[in-house]
Amino acid sequence: MDIDRYLGPGHRTTALVTSHGLVVADAAVRLAQVERFHERKEDLAGELTQRWGDPDHVGLQTVRLRTETEEIPEPWAGLSLRVGEVYLWQAEEHGRWVALGVADLDPYDEIQLLLVVTDTDPP
Repeated sequence: MDIDRYLGPGHRTTALVTSHGLVVADAAVRLAQVERFHERKEDLAGELTQRWGDPDHVGLQTVRLRTETEEIPEPWAGLSLRVGEVYLWQAEEHGRWVALGVADLDPYDEIQLLLVVTDTDPP
């Protein structure tokens, strides 16, 4: 993975894969797709682990709750509203953080496999 294509001021969030038509899908169909997206996340996490070592496994629920009373910087505030947990690597050679997660919290939105690259430290 060429992290340089994600570099820029602040942060960049990219949907690597997006579902289609699951907003109105049956709950069982959506659940099956969520599981597939998490499998794809695990596969990609394995590749990223080879490059940057073992990731931290970070739950974002606390960050999500803190957004109600604190100013949480982006991309972390927005990410916490869409993703329950991420794998997180520090790409020290680039001075960036790389987060990988599945956006599946909103049943009225499509499911996405998200890659976030940011120079903002996680809260």
